Amino acid sequence: MNKVHDFATQVENLQMDSEFFHFGIVVLSIAIIFLAIYALVMPIMKRWSKKSPSALNKILVERHLASRLLQVIPATAFSAAVQNVLDPSTWLFEVSSRIANIWYTLLSFAIACSILDVIEHFNGINERTMKRPLHGIFQAIKVSLFCLAAIFIVSQLTDKSPVIIFSALGAMATVLMLIFKDSILGVVSGVQINLSDLLRKGDWIEIERHNADGTVMDITLTSVKVRNWDNTISVIPAYDLITNSFRNWRGMQDSGVRRIKRAMYIDQKTVRFLTPDEIASLSKIKILAPYLEAKIHEIVGEESKAGLLGIAQGSGCPDMLNARHLTNIGTFRAYCTAYLRSRKTVAQDMTLMTRLLEPTPLGLPLEVYAFANTTVWEDFEGIQADILDHLIAAMPEFGLELYQRQ
Repeated sequence: MNKVHDFATQVENLQMDSEFFHFGIVVLSIAIIFLAIYALVMPIMKRWSKKSPSALNKILVERHLASRLLQVIPATAFSAAVQNVLDPSTWLFEVSSRIANIWYTLLSFAIACSILDVIEHFNGINERTMKRPLHGIFQAIKVSLFCLAAIFIVSQLTDKSPVIIFSALGAMATVLMLIFKDSILGVVSGVQINLSDLLRKGDWIEIERHNADGTVMDITLTSVKVRNWDNTISVIPAYDLITNSFRNWRGMQDSGVRRIKRAMYIDQKTVRFLTPDEIASLSKIKILAPYLEAKIHEIVGEESKAGLLGIAQGSGCPDMLNARHLTNIGTFRAYCTAYLRSRKTVAQDMTLMTRLLEPTPLGLPLEVYAFANTTVWEDFEGIQADILDHLIAAMPEFGLELYQRQ
């Protein structure tokens, strides 16, 4: 009886040795296929993609889609060899089958990620969609695919149905929601940002509560990366942009103009009526002459124009409070508007005016409100500075002075 048992054991050992031998041949064959792919096929494909005029061929290689598709060959060969060479009744066959299934799962996940990378690349160079914040959505899809792949792999390792694992995850849903709260909020926020077109890559945004003021560099699954003007980087949670307010300067950039809104504080003690001599002198300013002529005609009439100017020859000073008269600040305000109208760097089809604001302890604010015909920061600051430089320098010609605290 013992001899029969020993003989059966020897036969079983021989069968296992044979199975291991066959399995070794399968592994060696797969290794040779891998070597042929990465030593021969892939170098040829890389050289061909560099010489190819098609951008698609280059991206397929750069995003590893071509190499991962080639890996289907050894995976299929391994699965077929396991089915045809090994004995289905042995544990080695069971283990090899699960390895093949896990291999297919990982390979499918990798290929899907490469396809998403290719789509995202062409989305990034398409003029219509390049600024759309789709990076976070692609990341969300990858995370979902990873979760599905992980569940299937766990089911293979534990020999449990994926449905059972899904049921277990359902019971842990509350804990998972707490763990992945930021990711879930980020995915939802990314979809809302994309559908509502609230934010794009390259937008200039300003978020005071985060001290962020700069250009959007990237929009990921859970955060928005902003390069501030001082070259620091601010990372802001994506859901914070949905739940709170922020300023997006895209409208200004798309319009091609940028607003100039600056006030000059005038010493109120210098505000007064103009004398005939001053009116005559200011009438020589070309851009101001039409305004003065119209105002004089409006106030005293065409027939009295000479009489008003004749006061300069000693005809006496009229009662200033019993009639309309020109003021130095009103005339200067008209000059500011005329000066803005004469500049080519100021958008003439946008709102353009010079206005007085409510007096303050620091003086009477005279605000210049116009739009520069550029959105380039350096050019805009130059245009704005040129305008203010000129107006401040011209102010004494009207008998006005800037307020300056002593």
